[in-house]
Amino acid sequence: MGGSVLIVGFLSDAHGNEGALLKGLDTLRGLGADRLFYLGDSVGYVPSKSVLVRLSERAPVIQCVRGNHEALLLHDSHSPEEELVYLLRYTRGLLSKKELEFLVSWPSEIREEIDGNVLLLVHGSPSDPISGYVYPDTDLSQFSPQSDFVFMGNTHHPMVSEFGPTTYVNVGSCGLPRDDGRFGSVALLDTYSRKVNIYRFNIERETREMFDTFHMIHPSVRELFSRRSDNLKGEIL
Repeated sequence: MGGSVLIVGFLSDAHGNEGALLKGLDTLRGLGADRLFYLGDSVGYVPSKSVLVRLSERAPVIQCVRGNHEALLLHDSHSPEEELVYLLRYTRGLLSKKELEFLVSWPSEIREEIDGNVLLLVHGSPSDPISGYVYPDTDLSQFSPQSDFVFMGNTHHPMVSEFGPTTYVNVGSCGLPRDDGRFGSVALLDTYSRKVNIYRFNIERETREMFDTFHMIHPSVRELFSRRSDNLKGEIL
């Protein structure tokens, strides 16, 4: 698809943090996003379907790709010990048939041309779209995505890196950051200038409300929100 689209917004890994998802969407709209993509992991860690419901309400305005936690929920492929942390079987029990069908409809990747730029959108990595991990120090020479841009999530660590003709962007997590628990992240692509920016926004209030509502959240997950970093990737709004 080519034409008039100039500003494209990306967010990922809300993991049931509904307030953070909505703040991320508001942030992207405020920055002028014409199109929106969600890169997976609407569920997991928080026993809630609220993020999935919010995304379904906005379909097809927001296009989604499947993350590893959606895959685990659909295939019931995790252990009882993992369930104590992931809470995915519990969450699946909350879903209506229509909501489950919406989740099943998410592809493992989207490849699209926008204003002459070829974009590959995955949750994980170009070689493992659902479960791969691309960190700031990952060797990018292993990938041959045949695209101008690759947008990813999964690591919860935002980054923008170039290798060869491709710009690799990890948009981080809007709802469960792993570098500094105070700040969610989103990414914005200007397809005319071909410039990508990461933006950070405070989610402390939204996270407190989530903790007050969902007492089943595992202590190891709660601990992530207490992390602090002096070297945040992205512009803090």
